[in-house]
Amino acid sequence: MNKMKKLLNSPFWLHRKKILCLIFTGIFFALTLTTVKINLTHSYEGIYLLKGEEGTLLELKDDLYLYEGHRYIAGFDFINIKEFFNNIVEAHAITIREPSLYFEWNARKGEGFVRNYLPGGRQLLTSFSRFIGDDGKEFSGLFVGGGLPAIVREDSIVKMNETGMAYYDGTRWFHIWCNVNEVIANDYFETVDPDIWKFLGSRVIHHNSEDLILESNHELVIYGVPLRMNRTAHFSAGQTFFVLSVRMTNVGDRPATYTYLYGDEPWLGNYGTSGGNVGWTSDGIYRYEGWLDTKKIHYAGLFDYGNDAIGESHNFTLAANFIAWFGDVEPSVFFSNGPDVLPQVGKKGPPLASNTRFIGVQWGPRTLQPGQTEVYTMAIGMADHDAKTGLPMIPRIDLKNFP
Repeated sequence: MNKMKKLLNSPFWLHRKKILCLIFTGIFFALTLTTVKINLTHSYEGIYLLKGEEGTLLELKDDLYLYEGHRYIAGFDFINIKEFFNNIVEAHAITIREPSLYFEWNARKGEGFVRNYLPGGRQLLTSFSRFIGDDGKEFSGLFVGGGLPAIVREDSIVKMNETGMAYYDGTRWFHIWCNVNEVIANDYFETVDPDIWKFLGSRVIHHNSEDLILESNHELVIYGVPLRMNRTAHFSAGQTFFVLSVRMTNVGDRPATYTYLYGDEPWLGNYGTSGGNVGWTSDGIYRYEGWLDTKKIHYAGLFDYGNDAIGESHNFTLAANFIAWFGDVEPSVFFSNGPDVLPQVGKKGPPLASNTRFIGVQWGPRTLQPGQTEVYTMAIGMADHDAKTGLPMIPRIDLKNFP
């Protein structure tokens, strides 16, 4: 025993212990680096431990996006603390008489959310680029979609009502818009999707409790010609919509021809289902696929009402959304059974019956000469209801208040 103590305390063994400690420490950090991915978005929404992907065992993040809930293991949210110190809490929302705005925006990543607090405990929540695309890439910029960590980590259909654009009536949440389907296409309708556009940055242009203007910038290439896209979203307290302005500029040295499509299968009312969703415009309810006459119609949306054409009853949520378009260039607007479905021109289409009932607003084909700019302006939001008929109606929109 004494010999063993002498050996363990000898300079040789102590030196060897240091070497072994260094080796084990190195192995520990090596294993950590190879099995744990640290992903900092600088949103600082919390601390989240996820199941790893692409050869890593675990992933540690400071944020959590829609479609990552199935990987969630454990975590802690900072959002409630941050909103408390900004004097915006649910109790405040219930008691306020004047509408107000609360927002968070990560300029570096190009993502965030806006809460439009309305009197009586109501609110409209709009998230931007807080979701993972179909190819696994994160979005950046002013693209409606996604949700906050406390919502998406539970991977619950009911909770998902609070994603995209969502409305809280004081009792429950209603899903108004989902992740936007927005693309630029060439003559062959080969699409260039936003998650592969080059993100050039974002910023908050202006903000106070009553008004907010956000901006994001992007670059994409059509037929080898670079196009720059400037996007602004303008929110006004108390309004159940925002105004999106998309400015497209040809920064190449030859003409570029493209088609711009903004649309969504919103799963209106309840996330995960298009059941009950029909189209609506100023001239009534649309139960079938078809194109709209945009010479006389300047807004359209979906209405969670029930489609008589397929035997649906009228016991749905009655939630309604809308897109209104402005400017000299008229878009082509349609209702269909999916984002990849274009109705036949001049023919009555099949009834809106799928689980991806869709509204699309399409400009093009358009040709931009070098240095030329074109602007597309839309109001996107939740519709009101006519007190007499119960049918949807758009709120008053004055673009003078949305410069």
